[in-house]
Amino acid sequence: MTAPTEKIKDDPDWRDWLAFVGPLASYLFLASVVIAIWERVEIQLIASQSPTVTLSIAIFRLIFITALLGFGFALILQRFPIRISPSSIAVGLMGAAIWILLCRMNLESKLFSTLGFAPDLLGKRESINPWALFETKNSLNLFLFVRFSLLIMAVPIAEELFLRGFLLPYFKDSNWSHLPLEKLDRSSVGITIAYGVMTHPSEWIAASIWFAMITIMMLRTRRFWDCVVAHSVTNTILGIYIILAQDWRLW
Repeated sequence: MTAPTEKIKDDPDWRDWLAFVGPLASYLFLASVVIAIWERVEIQLIASQSPTVTLSIAIFRLIFITALLGFGFALILQRFPIRISPSSIAVGLMGAAIWILLCRMNLESKLFSTLGFAPDLLGKRESINPWALFETKNSLNLFLFVRFSLLIMAVPIAEELFLRGFLLPYFKDSNWSHLPLEKLDRSSVGITIAYGVMTHPSEWIAASIWFAMITIMMLRTRRFWDCVVAHSVTNTILGIYIILAQDWRLW
């Protein structure tokens, strides 16, 4: 009599890709799609100076991310049940303080200038002042509502799903959709630092420290939603700081 064999779980299918990779992918690519469409409508379009394009990008991003999260919510909860540690709030607050402090010090620009390179060698964000861009109060308020909805809710979930749900598990096992957080090790810290640098080139020092902090917390608590909460807290503080200080380079 042979011993029963353990059933091998299926490889990730399109639903896994859509649930864990789709939200962030839609956020990254929708801006290009919207701009391409508007450039066909208005040939001499300067996207960063167009309130219509800026608002359209924000709205479409929020709609698509929300729809994809709704589609994959059951899969997400099955893999990552909602459990949150109080320490995630503290980590988020600390992360925001570090990010703001380091960005105000302009360490990246100073370092590159000292080495003889251009201060913005790795690029910089588009600094959009919504008060200067939008002519009517209604359009301004709509943009701020959508922008903060993305900043505080949609983006933290989308980015953490990609990082903790796909990218880190993928480096351990091609069957990433069934790999629990408990299987991740310290190599995850280096991977998330590299991701942070590539996605935040103008703030790569702050990004390196922040992503390392969040990943170390994840390795301690083994809770996905701790990362989402910490991410959301940091983004909330950053959003408030940006409005109060009018530091649009972080927008």
